[in-house]
Amino acid sequence: MARPNIFLGSGASVTFVPEVDIYLKPDSLDADKSTLTIDTDFTNRFDLVNDLYVGCVLEFYDNGTLTTTHRITSNTGRKITFHPAQTITLDTTNDYYRLKGYGAPCPAKKVLGGSNVHTDEVTHFTFASDTKSDYFGDWIYFYEIQTDDAGTEKAVVVWWDTTGSDTVPSHGVTGSPTVVDVDISDSGLTTQEEYIAATVAAINAESVDLTASRSNNILIITNTYGGPTTDANSSNASHITHEVVTQGSTAISSSTAKKLNSDNWLGIVESLTFPSVDVEFKQQNLFVGGSRNYTYQYKGIETAGNASIGVVANHGAWLYYFFGKCSSISATLLSSTNPTSDFQGAADGEDKFYLNGSSVTETGPLFYRSIDRDMTPPVLRGQDTYTDLQQLDPPTIDADGHIEKAITYTFTEQEGDDLPSFALEQVFSKLPSSNTYRTSTDNDNEDTNFVLIATGNRVNTLTMTANENEELKMTMDCMPRKVHNLEKTESYEARRGVTNETEFINYYSEDACLEPFFFSSGSISMFGQDFMRITNFTLTMNNTLTDKRFIGIGSKTVKDAIPAQRTYELTFSALVTDDMLFNELKNQHETTGTVIDLIFDKGSEEQIRLKFDDYFLTTNTWPIPEDKGAVTVEATIIPRSLNSCTVKTHWILQG
Repeated sequence: MARPNIFLGSGASVTFVPEVDIYLKPDSLDADKSTLTIDTDFTNRFDLVNDLYVGCVLEFYDNGTLTTTHRITSNTGRKITFHPAQTITLDTTNDYYRLKGYGAPCPAKKVLGGSNVHTDEVTHFTFASDTKSDYFGDWIYFYEIQTDDAGTEKAVVVWWDTTGSDTVPSHGVTGSPTVVDVDISDSGLTTQEEYIAATVAAINAESVDLTASRSNNILIITNTYGGPTTDANSSNASHITHEVVTQGSTAISSSTAKKLNSDNWLGIVESLTFPSVDVEFKQQNLFVGGSRNYTYQYKGIETAGNASIGVVANHGAWLYYFFGKCSSISATLLSSTNPTSDFQGAADGEDKFYLNGSSVTETGPLFYRSIDRDMTPPVLRGQDTYTDLQQLDPPTIDADGHIEKAITYTFTEQEGDDLPSFALEQVFSKLPSSNTYRTSTDNDNEDTNFVLIATGNRVNTLTMTANENEELKMTMDCMPRKVHNLEKTESYEARRGVTNETEFINYYSEDACLEPFFFSSGSISMFGQDFMRITNFTLTMNNTLTDKRFIGIGSKTVKDAIPAQRTYELTFSALVTDDMLFNELKNQHETTGTVIDLIFDKGSEEQIRLKFDDYFLTTNTWPIPEDKGAVTVEATIIPRSLNSCTVKTHWILQG
């Protein structure tokens, strides 16, 4: 029976989800070559929301070369079905797929839908020899170490160096296992107990998801997440024997709750309108008599309305989504902290960010995020190499309230149709004490957490406004691709399960980061001089997006927003001391020698700076003030192009 309590606004929230290109490692392709099975390296970590990615573009790379492009018509579990069918035979070693970012929210690590039930795996290794040379060339091999409750697996090899110069023995392990070297060459080590003590120290010093201890001549290995699922092995059963004392187990994939990378703060939101859904309704007569009523009615296409986001600007990263490209990023990176694979971060890489500082991709992924060491999204093959990524040393605020290790972005105009997009996740929750934002699958209709996901939001119009004695404000009108609702039996956790918004990504508790830019901290330069007496200004930028629908997407809910003519308009009011603005109105020549330079600073030394080229002053008015006070001129300037846009901030952009 449905719960009788009602949804309240206290349980309503909207969060941000980055949309970026996602690397899909293939496992197989069906006989018709139209359904991809994703490799378990991906699906052990991430579980895609059913049919969320319908209409998205899937690219196939034949040995690193983009060969064919497809539209996704369904996605469920490990399966992605697309159109048209592929023509080239899949080589799972060298070929791969790329899910394009437009309309594709970045998934996050899945979690158990119920309680985290697991049994520790405990294996005893008995050492039977005090003779050091007996352990020459020996190793222990753990096949499938469970590293978490979601079922991620790894292999670990432990071996003994008896002389100080032994080489790693051939242990018959495929892939790239984690190797633990145990040096027992010290002449002071002479007994099996001492060899075991050295082994315990070596294993516990490494991040191998195992713990080790000793009991007399027994080495005890414990994995708290329930693996290995196959017994550990050893190279010499005559003096190293093993016994699995407790067979570990863990609940995995079949009972998982899906998540998106949705614990991202939107900033100081002043107003927000989540996209509405308009369903076309039609009634028809079938030209048969007998009634004056319509004889047939049906539902037509679904159209997602625009999203509107109004923020008090405490950062300028939103400008990326209007201009469309990030040409450079300056940030403080830590050396020798790269991820260990496309799917896993550095050993100390839990909840970190990574950047390819030498080669920034214009539309992302920009920063990669690691959640519990899982790269989110996986490193994009063909674009970035995990060994080239370095860990971000995040911005901090010093004792004087100034930002240290700031991130500086340079944004430029996107001339193609590949504008970056983002998703918005809306949840109405009844705020239960446990699993606060997790959906219930006990009823036909969701009665605990009602979740909607608006994907593919592209910024159509961005307006920056600064009025006298007010904060700098930004308003974005966004056109989404679709609004997706979950299947009734789908277990999903909104906000990535983060209940406290102060723990969201990009939320900084320091006042210096939370504080917005103010009108009083700005400056405007045009026509080669600073205008010191501007009382308000509005910069309106428009991408002129147009909704389009295409054959073959397989859904009447999906549309694309295609950019057209880009326009800029700057209006302002100013107290003036001469007639220069009137003269510029009469000027027949475009101003090209000087730029319009808008600068906004904060006490933290964060900054937004915009420069525009090629502009005309198109209107101005000189009203006579009724109060006999200062003459205030209202003017409009039309620039043709962006000169540069730089944003110095604490804000981390994934894409």
